[in-house]
Amino acid sequence: MNNLYAVITALGIGVAVALVAQFTKGTSTARRLVFGFVVALLVGTGFTVGRPEVEKFAFDRSDDYAWSVVRGRMVTQDPVLLDVFALDPAIEADLRQGLLPILREQHGEMNDPAMLQAVSKAAAATFRGKIMPVAQLGSDDAVAAWGDRTVPTLQALRSVSDEACADYAMTGVNRTSPNLRVDAALSARQRAMIAAYKSSNPANKLPSGEELGAAYEHARALATPPFEDADMAAFRDLRDQPKARQCELMLRLFTAIDRLPLAEKAAIYRTIMANG
Repeated sequence: MNNLYAVITALGIGVAVALVAQFTKGTSTARRLVFGFVVALLVGTGFTVGRPEVEKFAFDRSDDYAWSVVRGRMVTQDPVLLDVFALDPAIEADLRQGLLPILREQHGEMNDPAMLQAVSKAAAATFRGKIMPVAQLGSDDAVAAWGDRTVPTLQALRSVSDEACADYAMTGVNRTSPNLRVDAALSARQRAMIAAYKSSNPANKLPSGEELGAAYEHARALATPPFEDADMAAFRDLRDQPKARQCELMLRLFTAIDRLPLAEKAAIYRTIMANG
């Protein structure tokens, strides 16, 4: 659209100048040049002023144009999305279907803080529905590597606020405004997820309940500081805990999981992927 609009603007100016030249025949060259310059300036200004309305009209009526705008902004902010889209065309199609109605209905920009929650939820739904079911069957190494990016991501979000850390830990949705440290951590986690997706093998199964329980018990034993009875009670009632407490407990839990042997760590993170 940018290139097309520039071409249309240039054509409009060219036509206007040609018409001026046609209707000012017989006048002095200086006067014709002045008229031509003024008309070119007016037409160019008119196209420039009118451009936002033209683009809004196209955004509201053309899915292909609207998605080209949204996709371009998303990829500029997070280039890893190009690798995500390359995994399966259905991923991009699902995200497009989820995002366009939101952006059109609320008439918002993707960098508008008011839009971030809705956009993040739509993206998370696509990841849960299209990527996680495949990635959860990745190799132990790849699944564990994805899980290893959890603590750095929560730490990055905690540097913004306890609320940001807790919200992501509890829902997997990033509700923060663009932030270099957070964006880098999330991109690293996406790359790890792509690697898990690519290593997917149906032979890699989810752990049994007994295996999962044993892995969590081992992680509890490795926690520093150790989880006390009050901590375990707080985990049972985690959604009602203050945001700072949610963030602290989840960081301690994932830090302990990262100390587990590979097979146990992969068992836990494979299950987390399966549960979205």
